Amino acid sequence: MPAPSPSPLTALWRQWKTLQLPWRRRWLAGTDLNGNTFWYFKPSLAFTRPRRILQNNPNIPYSDIDISPSWHQWLRGTRPTPPSLPEQMQDVQRQRDLKQLAAAADARWAAKPSVLDRPRRGSLELGVGDGEVEGTVGRRWEEGRRTGSGEVVEKERSAGEKRERGEQVEKEKENPWARRRGSAGEGWQPEAWRPGAVK
Repeated sequence: MPAPSPSPLTALWRQWKTLQLPWRRRWLAGTDLNGNTFWYFKPSLAFTRPRRILQNNPNIPYSDIDISPSWHQWLRGTRPTPPSLPEQMQDVQRQRDLKQLAAAADARWAAKPSVLDRPRRGSLELGVGDGEVEGTVGRRWEEGRRTGSGEVVEKERSAGEKRERGEQVEKEKENPWARRRGSAGEGWQPEAWRPGAVK
């Protein structure tokens, strides 16, 4: 955004208002690129430091007023001197350059393949399969379907057949939440109360 070029009369008026004369209660600190003016003013007590205030451009609606961070710092007292117009133009140019660099970085990032994408054919050659292509590692075969080598998947064999062929039989897994049998109080039932013999 180019700096607003005020008329010679406005520039002269601003120079006059910048002078800190003893009878003045407020004097101009500077302007921003949108035409807002920033002022020092003396509060009612004479011995306090001058305060800072913004007078917005009357041509801009209140909802569209935008104050730069450097002027915010000056208004809050964290910045001792008001920012100059060249400094404000450099800040706007810096923000514009930063947006262009961020857009270029986003485009470069979007062009690279994502780590979350599915593995391509190269990983299948290494012996890692996703189970979608026939003959890949990790494929779950349904009963009666042909494998990549032409074999038919057999039904699950019974434990007796596995013992005959010398294969290991898997033990049935016990349910850890099932109630254990054979505990001492399992068959206990309450009885009616009988008082003991009198002594």
